[in-house]
Amino acid sequence: MPIVTVNGCELYYEASGHGRDVVFIHGEDHGIEMFEHAIAHLADHCRCIAYDRRGHGKSALPPYGYSLRSQMLDLAGLLDHLQIRNTVLVSVAMATTIATSYALEYPDRVRGLVLASWYELDGYPLMEKRRQAKHPMTFAALHMTMFEIARDKGRQGLIDHLHREGDAFLPILPRDPGVRERVIRMMSSHTPEHYVKAAEFYTSMPYLTPRLQDVACPILGICGDDDPSPDKPELVAGAKNFREVWIPGARRFSLLEAPQAFNSALAEFCHTLP
Repeated sequence: MPIVTVNGCELYYEASGHGRDVVFIHGEDHGIEMFEHAIAHLADHCRCIAYDRRGHGKSALPPYGYSLRSQMLDLAGLLDHLQIRNTVLVSVAMATTIATSYALEYPDRVRGLVLASWYELDGYPLMEKRRQAKHPMTFAALHMTMFEIARDKGRQGLIDHLHREGDAFLPILPRDPGVRERVIRMMSSHTPEHYVKAAEFYTSMPYLTPRLQDVACPILGICGDDDPSPDKPELVAGAKNFREVWIPGARRFSLLEAPQAFNSALAEFCHTLP
């Protein structure tokens, strides 16, 4: 099992394919399984690397170190270990803050930046204002509830709760029953402590949206047109080489809900990069 210790944390990663490097970074409460379709699509022409962020999946759950800065250093350490000096970063939701921070700190190491559902670049607490119209709970209340259910009733109890409450609890869940089930199980797969430690991450995120104008490489935004907290490309009108692609009918998980459309946009973007 490929494990590397970087920044004081053991990280699990997977690599497949050959060619130019593409690195995938999952969002909060997610896992690398969400990149299954995208990696299969690109692996014939690219070396695809996906890793479980600290506190997720098969990576370690250390007692601290979940801030944005620390998780950006996790990424930097992993890429150094793999001797990756020039890559495309593909990130989802809260992980867009990690990818953007890395691109700002190491501009010569990023060929392209893909941001799937990037409203969390507004940082804390502004991102809460963006989501309050559609989401019944703050991130803090959501994760504390998930912690309590996982602690008291186990993983199956959290799965049952997400099935029972559905959109009333988490309106980003996919509409397609099969994809919805995959996402529910993915988001319920972590230890109870994970859902508490998540707070260190999202409360450390600054207002990064205007910083996209300082990113040197081309940027692709991808968002489902049914996402309850949709991207707002007009906020980054001054960003160089930025464009947005909308995925019809998808919510937050467009790469699972509409993999063909997502993969087409991703592959086209990668092929246009120098």
